Amino acid sequence: MTFKNHLTLLLIFAISITANAQKKTSDKNANQKRPNILFCISDDQSYKHISLEGVKELNTPNFDRIANNGILFQNAYCNVASCAPSRANILTGRNIWELEEGGVLFGALKTKYKTFPNLLAQNGYATGYTGKGYLPAKKEAPYHTQPIAKNYSSIKMKAPKGISKIDYSGNFKDFLSQKDKDKPFFFWYGGREPHRGYKQGIGAESGKDISKIQVPGFLPNNEVVQSDIADYYFEIEWFDSHIGRMIKTLEEMGELENTIIITTADNGMPFPRAKATSYDYGTHLPLAILWGNKMKGSQTVEDFISFTDFAPTLLEAAGIEIPEDMSGNSFLDVMLANKSGQIDATRNSVFTAQERHTYCRPDGMPYPMRTIHKGDWVYIVNFEPSRWPGGNSDFLASHQGFYGDIDAGPTRKYLITNKDEDAVKYYYDLSVAKRPEAELYNIKEDPFQLVNLASEKKYSELCKALKDELFTYLKETNDPRMEGLSPWDNYPFYSEGFDKRYLKPIGERDAE
Repeated sequence: MTFKNHLTLLLIFAISITANAQKKTSDKNANQKRPNILFCISDDQSYKHISLEGVKELNTPNFDRIANNGILFQNAYCNVASCAPSRANILTGRNIWELEEGGVLFGALKTKYKTFPNLLAQNGYATGYTGKGYLPAKKEAPYHTQPIAKNYSSIKMKAPKGISKIDYSGNFKDFLSQKDKDKPFFFWYGGREPHRGYKQGIGAESGKDISKIQVPGFLPNNEVVQSDIADYYFEIEWFDSHIGRMIKTLEEMGELENTIIITTADNGMPFPRAKATSYDYGTHLPLAILWGNKMKGSQTVEDFISFTDFAPTLLEAAGIEIPEDMSGNSFLDVMLANKSGQIDATRNSVFTAQERHTYCRPDGMPYPMRTIHKGDWVYIVNFEPSRWPGGNSDFLASHQGFYGDIDAGPTRKYLITNKDEDAVKYYYDLSVAKRPEAELYNIKEDPFQLVNLASEKKYSELCKALKDELFTYLKETNDPRMEGLSPWDNYPFYSEGFDKRYLKPIGERDAE
């Protein structure tokens, strides 16, 4: 080989080394510019239940810090008031009626539906989660086995009865210590609180004055319910405390300014007429977002945000192409507008749904609902008004016993035990009585949705307009209900301990 050839090879080698070094530097800089994402999601918390709302005997300083330094969203709605399908909706950016089995509790999410954490991982993000992920649901082939990421929940801590022993903030720190330091991260903090069951009386034991507890108007205002809500508040505060420790870890690492922090819930409070319904205390949820100095702070935004919108928003923030099959729309522009009030005039409505929650009716039939929230109005369509919305009173459900779509606890027990008393029957009926096909409420004037206006003649045009807008969206997004179909009737119920006895009325089960 000649000297000239040697020189050429050396030059090529040097250029290659320089190019690789520049690429690594460029990749590192690109990764540093991309935001980290900390997604904090509680389990069963309604929108009013943050201390910023002036709720007595409830203290959520870390949620408040995120809102005060970033944005408080006043109109954020989950797609469905049920754990696993709500999380599937968040992960995929698709409505529950677009997810087949993924749209029901104890269902399963097919791998053909892309999840935004997996897309982040495929595009250079370090990803992980702690606590509750996509549950309760089947997670094995041919369905998603890791729809979120690797689980970091091995670090435990002492906790009161009813509280998970998972050290959420400790596991977050463990994840950060193990990840590639040059990669941006996505981390899902899935608190198991304030899901039932609670240690009964723990709210009062912690110093809460239950006489000051504010009871929603759809529940009886007495000591039983007040104490139950106080216990629920205690668990919200436990969830919030771990957010504070996670923020401290980010501050110590110098990563707080470059981290998008989202704190919200999967569905509303686990009380009658809330969770597993389409009423506001089931679907209207707390949401605060912070992103360092990109937000001037103390903004209160009125735009309607659907949880279908999280996936496209976070992908856009990370500079990743949004899949065309996602139904949600990014609200990154709203986040970065640094304004309060209504930012995007087109964000004036949101759509929610309900199908099967627990196996609480003969043959596991769902209670299908579709809802449009627009301005101060809520319009609900009950597709099967002949069914019992809270589950059958004589059908022992797979979970929660009788009235299986209502979480078991002191409040539900009080309603059932005292249902024949005049003072209680009204609240019992609100939770379990059959409902008309159409419901219309003015949330501003009737925040607890106690007065159905749908049958009043003066609202007939409004009902028609809202129904038309709702059904137009459902048709555009291929809801089987618009074709008179109900595939949810036949989706498997994937649950350990579930057996064929639940397929029969209670009187026929002992013969098995």
